[in-house]
Order: sequence, then C-alpha cells, then structure tokens
Amino acid sequence: MNINLSSLFHRDYAKTFLLGTYVFFASLHTPFTMAEFDPVNDDTDIFLANPNLAVNRPNVLIILDNTANWNRNVNGQAINVNELAAIESVVNNLGDQFNIGLMLFPQSSDSEDGGYLRFGIREMNNTNRSALANLVGGLTSGGGSDQGNNNTISGAMLEAYRYFAGKPENASSGADKADFSGNTTNNALTPFELSLGDYPLPSSVNGTNYNTPIEDPCQDNFIIYISNGPANENSSQLAVSETELSSLGYDTDNIISISPNGQQGNWMDEWAYYMANADVNDNVDGIQHVYTYTIEVDPGTTGQAPSTTALMKSAALKGEGSYFAVSSANAGAGITNALNEIFNEIQAVNSVFASTTLPVSVNVRGTNLNQVYIGVFRPDAQKSPRWFGNLKMYQLGFDSTTDTLFLADSGGSPAENATTGFIDPNATSFHSTSSAFWGYRTDEENGAGGASDAPDGDLVEKGGVSQNLRDDYPTDQSGRDLYTCTTGTATCAVGS
Repeated sequence: MNINLSSLFHRDYAKTFLLGTYVFFASLHTPFTMAEFDPVNDDTDIFLANPNLAVNRPNVLIILDNTANWNRNVNGQAINVNELAAIESVVNNLGDQFNIGLMLFPQSSDSEDGGYLRFGIREMNNTNRSALANLVGGLTSGGGSDQGNNNTISGAMLEAYRYFAGKPENASSGADKADFSGNTTNNALTPFELSLGDYPLPSSVNGTNYNTPIEDPCQDNFIIYISNGPANENSSQLAVSETELSSLGYDTDNIISISPNGQQGNWMDEWAYYMANADVNDNVDGIQHVYTYTIEVDPGTTGQAPSTTALMKSAALKGEGSYFAVSSANAGAGITNALNEIFNEIQAVNSVFASTTLPVSVNVRGTNLNQVYIGVFRPDAQKSPRWFGNLKMYQLGFDSTTDTLFLADSGGSPAENATTGFIDPNATSFHSTSSAFWGYRTDEENGAGGASDAPDGDLVEKGGVSQNLRDDYPTDQSGRDLYTCTTGTATCAVGS
C-alpha cells in the first residue's frame, strides 16, 4: 500500500487523517482494546467550532432592501411580511458560532444616503440573538416607519467596506436609528449593557471611525444582500463610490460587464469584487477579505428587473459567494431556505468549523472505474464518540466545453459546490431515492431536500448506503451481521 502523506493535508483536517492512519496501522500490529482509546482526546476537537474564540465566529452583515420595493404586493401580500418573518426565524435558530449585524437604507428624514448600521455585528449569544430577532420582527414599512428612502446599494457596499475596514463612517451618524452608544431613544432594542467597543459607532459624531468587527486575523467576513427590487442611485451618489474605489487602487475604467446592462453603471459588483480580493483592513494582520452573497426576492421580468438580476448575479459571482432567486410566498420558506444554505456555506468555509461533510478531494475518495465513493461524517457537537456517518457514490463527468472532468451526481450535474469545495446542497448521490422519512424534522434541519432523502446534498445522514440499510432493515436489525476483529489476527467474530 502506497500512501502519500503530503496529500493528506487539506485545510484543518490533516491531524485527523494522520490520526486515522496511525490507528489503522497500529491495529494491524498490536492488540487494540477500548481501554487504549479515548474519543475525547483524539483531536476531533479541530472539527468543532468554539464560539469563545473570535477566529471561530465569522462576521456576517445582512444588508436588507427596506425601500419602497420592500412594501410592494406580490401574490396579494407585501413582501416584507414573509421576508421579515423568515429572517427572524433564521436568526432565532442560529447558534453563538456566528457574529451577525444588520444594515438598512436610510429613511427620508436621515441626512445621508448609502446604508446605516441598525444593528452592529455581534456574537449571537442569547442576549444579542434575542435583540436582533426582536428588532427584525418589529420592523415596519409605510409612513413614519422603518422604510428606507432610496435603494443606494452601491453606497451601502461602500459603507460596509468602511465598517469592516474601521474607517470613518459616512451614513450611520446621519441616521436617527443607527446603532451607537446611548441611542436608546431611537434604537431601543439594541443591548446597551455592552461596552463601547461592541458598538459599530461609539457616538453619533460625523466622521467617527467605525469599530471594525474583525477581531482576529483568521476570521472570515461576509455580506448577505437581500434584494427586493432595482437600485435607485443618481449620478452624484454613484460618483462617490467611484471616487473611493479609485482611491483604493481599483481601476474604475474596468467596469464589470453585465447583460442586460441597465444596472451596469452601479458599483455594487465592483465593490463585491474589490472586497473579495483585496486586503480590506490593513490594521489587522494578514489579508482580510469580505465575500458577498445575494438573495433576490420575487425577481421580476420587465423594466429594470432583468438588469437587476444580472447585477445581483454579478455581485455574487465577483464577490465569491452565491446568488439565490427566491419567492416570498409560502410564509417565506424560500427565503428561509436560502439564508440557511448561506449560513451552512459560511460555516463550511470558516477556517476551523466542523463541516457537514469532508471536502471533496482525493483524500476522501475511493474510486472503481467511473464510480467515486466518498465516506462522509459529522462530528457530534458534544464530542460523543458516536457520529453520523455514511457512504455515498458519485461519478466522474466530462465537461466538453472546458475539456475537464468533474464530480457528477446521479443526474449528471456537478456535485461539488465551487465556492466551498463541499458537496452542493442540491446534489443527489447515486442510490439515494425520494422518501418522506425526515418529515419529523424542521426545514432548517432538512435543508434543500426537505423531508426526502433526495436530494441528499451535504447532509451526512440522508441518502446513500445509510438510506439503503434503513430501507432493508426498517424495524428490526437482527438480520444485519456486524463483523468485529477482536485480535491482531485475520479472524473476525460475527455478531448481530
């Protein structure tokens, strides 16, 4: 058996692979007893996020289009009703392994355009999670409410950059409901028992430096933009974005092309590209990137809608995130699923997070002819030695356009998510079939496949060999033989 140990090092999984290799070879040469194996001390903790460490908590800024687009009727109901319910539900179900914040567009009474921090990025502990969920649930549209004036998304991306970079603010000090110390009158749901460093702004003084949410050089940073309609920025507002991008060294003559090109003059996708590729905060060691995801709610087909879709797709592509087109119907189920999928991806790409499955790489594949077998597992959150595990099969596909091989699911589509390197949530492995088995769980737990085993996507327990064993032995396991090697010899005992 030839093993190239250098190929075993992939992201943060190297220690576990080497440990498994050691245990495997040790078992061939020496008696192996449970007394020698401590599942708590086997380095599996590298798969488990520790929310007490800043590096383990990615920063996520949600930018919500709260302008008139937000209040338009679709299917007889205003978009914001189901949209806010979906966001509130997702926030309530997040754990403290995330830092989350909320940016809105300024209201007509505010003095600046762009985007303002309604809720600064904070760890989603019980206090902050409840505060953010209550704030979202209490947002309203219409006169005298939380409805924004203009959808100035280019300006909002600029303001998000300034926030992550710790640079002077532009729009937040001019917003009555901005999140700064002592603003209890207009932003009463913010948890004000926090220290000044927890606020995006220490005061409402114009030009005050933002307190950057980046606490550790290894943290990952993300923007999720939720779009409810076309952007609305005049030439002078766009010029501000262009000027600042140019001052950062970005070639503003190199405008990203989109088609249809009605929104090509908007700098949103250029900002997304810049933040995904440049060092956003040079006061923090290392290179700090910010990646952009976009969710387009009820995308239209007329007027500026197609060019808005093109802009959203371009921002996600250039920002190294993903684009989602969803409906606001069905109590916002599509919005909920999109947000959950994004947070799953964010967890997967964070440097030391416990992924749902291992990355798609040669380290975790077994092949036979055109068949690719991948063993997947999910560590137990409480470090229990019993983990979810499964064996799934895919195939090698050929893309004649690029003359390359790719990992294909049972439908011939790419099984790998190009952004994360993990199995795509919508992929269906071979031998996975439709079912209703998982109907007892929530939509958040079940992912893209809902109650069914297909698609099984990045969920370890769905589909594959696990489903087939479950189907073969639905109520009684007595007919299933389990082989156990109890000595160093080739003799194995059979038991049920």
